[in-house]
Amino acid sequence: MNPGAALPAKDLWLAALLSLAVFFAAHAKGFFNPFASNDDVRQQVFWMQKWSEPGLYPDDPFSDYAELYVPYGVKAVYRLAAPLIDPVAFSKALTGILYVFLGGCLWAVGFTLGGRGLGWTAACVYWLTPSFLHNMSGGLSRSFASPLLALFMLCWLRRNARGMGLTLALEALFIPYICILSTGACLLAALAGRRRADCAPPFPARPAHLLWTGLVAGVVWLMGRQFDAAGYGPLVSAADMAGRPEFGPLGRFELYPQPGLFFDALYYPFERIGLFLDAGLATGVVSLVAIAGLAWIFGRRADWRGLGERGAPFFFLLAASAGLYALARVFILKLFVPDRYLSYTLYMVYCLLLAVCFHAGLARALAAPKKAAAVVLLAAALSFPRLRGLELYDYSGDAPLYRAAWETPKDALFAGEPHLMDNLLTFGKRKVFVSYKLAHPWSKGWWEFVRPRLVSLFRAYYASDPRAVRDFCRENRIDFLVVDPAGFTPEFLRARPFFAPFDALIRELTQGRSEFALLDEREFPYTGVGGGLRLIDMRGQEPGREKSGEPGLAGPQPGGYN
Repeated sequence: MNPGAALPAKDLWLAALLSLAVFFAAHAKGFFNPFASNDDVRQQVFWMQKWSEPGLYPDDPFSDYAELYVPYGVKAVYRLAAPLIDPVAFSKALTGILYVFLGGCLWAVGFTLGGRGLGWTAACVYWLTPSFLHNMSGGLSRSFASPLLALFMLCWLRRNARGMGLTLALEALFIPYICILSTGACLLAALAGRRRADCAPPFPARPAHLLWTGLVAGVVWLMGRQFDAAGYGPLVSAADMAGRPEFGPLGRFELYPQPGLFFDALYYPFERIGLFLDAGLATGVVSLVAIAGLAWIFGRRADWRGLGERGAPFFFLLAASAGLYALARVFILKLFVPDRYLSYTLYMVYCLLLAVCFHAGLARALAAPKKAAAVVLLAAALSFPRLRGLELYDYSGDAPLYRAAWETPKDALFAGEPHLMDNLLTFGKRKVFVSYKLAHPWSKGWWEFVRPRLVSLFRAYYASDPRAVRDFCRENRIDFLVVDPAGFTPEFLRARPFFAPFDALIRELTQGRSEFALLDEREFPYTGVGGGLRLIDMRGQEPGREKSGEPGLAGPQPGGYN
């Protein structure tokens, strides 16, 4: 295939339209439910709502932290869209835009490597592989990883130096660690090109290219530096994480010890290629064996020599991925999470390898246009059960709480069980004392701020003395408490009430007790906000005082905001 051959616009647009149909079928419920979103929207996008609704989150440390946590490019896109659409709603639309874009890129990569047939086969495998939508859902920084990496490789395959340079800049702005990966791949190729001219990439090929690469690297460095300068960093080291339960399997996020290469390179990618997560272990094993068997049989007919020559850039991408993965495991978190350097490369490579194999085996049978069209449409249809609602969660169960929060002042501060606070922060649009999603122990400076808040919250939340609750609210200027009685049951407390080491603290605080101050209706009159939740107004709260007539102040009314 001639890398300079023009991409057929009709096919490219059709691939994009079918990708749009696949996405909309999968995530349609998100567009009709304002409380459906990806879970990480609650830590990276919530604060952007102040752009479309001025006055939200005033003097809020969690908003300030999240703002610096999000790369420049992502913030710019949401800022431009804010006057037209709510950021949480836009996160769902942006996911669709990126999904369609990646579908077009993979079609074009397939076309460049092996013509129209391989392009359409690559698109079909893309639709049937959940890994891509799984990582793009939410319109977050990571959502740009696969689309921009695919665009970079497409430009490389088509010998487009300007496209490679521009994509590097976009990666630096939207997903910095993918910029590091792409830069490493093309620099390795440039070094190899000094021995073999056919390995030399179109970028970097001139001194101006190296200057551009340096400027792009400066953007990546500046973002990391800005985070540390604000007092939120530095990131923890392996020595910092050793022996600390918050980084282990029961902690906030399992970072140490890291999973092995087997899990990152084979187990996690293959569990989404097979039907393991769709239909269980037995069906997953059978489906994966069937896919692998057919790929082996069909793949024997493929022109691997020719594909190896045309697809040489992927060897350098794999080499850069392996090298950065190894370095990131040694210098843990200094280069971000190790598997990120491997996973996005492997998702794309596995997709293209399967496409090559199945295209080689079915090319003759599908030579007739009608048969080929039928297979493409069948693949698009079969994607629905695999992608339906993937990484899209319905948080409308707490809608009465959000509506009650909307009636409070915009500067009101809420406290409660941290998982609930994630939802209130995002959909209730009010400040919270501490939340689960933004409890990041890997950021040293930030953790020094958050950890004491979690301790003081749990000591007050599970206190037996009402004075401890009132003192906590007065000292921290808490306006409202949200209480979930289910969180006080023996079953809940015996299980995993929070991530380690706070689960042990909660059990210690509640051991041998069944009475809790916050469940005393006379001490803390409440408004019911659906699902058994209680909203307690702590402004000027006095023992035994009954309050009514204002939002959040009435006596026990379980249906108050249904």
